[in-house]
Amino acid sequence: MPTAAVAGQGSYPVAPSDGSGGGATVPFFYGSNLYVEKFATDTFQLTATGQEFTHNINPGGFLRGVRLQVRSTGGTGGTASADQPWNVFNSITLENIDGAPIMYPMSGYAYYLGAFYTRPWDGDPANRSDTTVGVNPSFSIFVRPEIRHSAGVLANTDARALYRIRYTLNTATAVITAGTTAPTVTVTNYLETWAQPDQADLHGNMIEALPPGLNLATLRRHQIFTLNGAGADNQFQLTNVGNELRAAILIVRDSAGARQDFFSDPIRWRLDNRSLGVFAPDEVFNQMNDFYDALGQGTSARHTGVYVWPRFYQPGHMKGQSWLGTTNATYLIWETATTASATNVPGTVEVVTDEVVPVGAVPMEMESI
Repeated sequence: MPTAAVAGQGSYPVAPSDGSGGGATVPFFYGSNLYVEKFATDTFQLTATGQEFTHNINPGGFLRGVRLQVRSTGGTGGTASADQPWNVFNSITLENIDGAPIMYPMSGYAYYLGAFYTRPWDGDPANRSDTTVGVNPSFSIFVRPEIRHSAGVLANTDARALYRIRYTLNTATAVITAGTTAPTVTVTNYLETWAQPDQADLHGNMIEALPPGLNLATLRRHQIFTLNGAGADNQFQLTNVGNELRAAILIVRDSAGARQDFFSDPIRWRLDNRSLGVFAPDEVFNQMNDFYDALGQGTSARHTGVYVWPRFYQPGHMKGQSWLGTTNATYLIWETATTASATNVPGTVEVVTDEVVPVGAVPMEMESI
């Protein structure tokens, strides 16, 4: 591919001219830039009931996602609950312009696991400098439909049709156990986008107007199943099918809501009449370590009660596999028995799915990432 010179910065690849001006067409990536804008702030002292907030997202550019920055003050006494600080949010949803969810209503902890296991190149949110567990929790979480490098971004260019972020702050007792004074929580909303590029660069070369990642849409959904009593068999049939599956995250909890390692050997995973594997729990964890350690996540500090099947590829590390294609008729099922030593059961199994919907020709560099 030919290149165009940029003063003091070498060159960038360009496509042949379409005849509309200049000598070449500059790819979107080289003509755009990342843009950030604060658009809403909420402050609320946690009480015995949750509090919901909804905000329209400012239009402009191609939406990568919304970062929610959480800060707390004034809390005293008590101890942090098990899923802190992420459970400050009882629920988070990113809504389409018609009100339908793109990233479905789920707990803040489920969104944390989604960030960790489906966008691992962003690093572990728990290791960020602003993450604090305690009576005054602090953290940031990126509610991100973009996979990476514009794949899955949303065209946010029509002021008449706005995306929305919706979240509910949790109860004080869910966040702080036996606290004396509940914290006052401030949530600041930032939109993060790829900016709309100029029509042409400084050399007169036309700039590609749309990011290639618009040919992919993403969804994050979940289902919740009952985990049967100690020693009993379980079958979890996923009905959230019809798209290409990037990852499945299974979160196991007891009847008190505590995460537990309650899956026993074997764990069978099946797609229609084809076996996708017969796993011992430790082998699931080894597979997770093989994949995520290679991507820099370092999963030796494993999340209790969390079992992950990633179905995406990381070209830079030559790790992973292709997206798992499904149809609306697909029969996708996990089967395992509850451990004989399990207590506080029946419990629940939440299956969080990260999904891809091709809406056009998928660029080869974005296939199965």
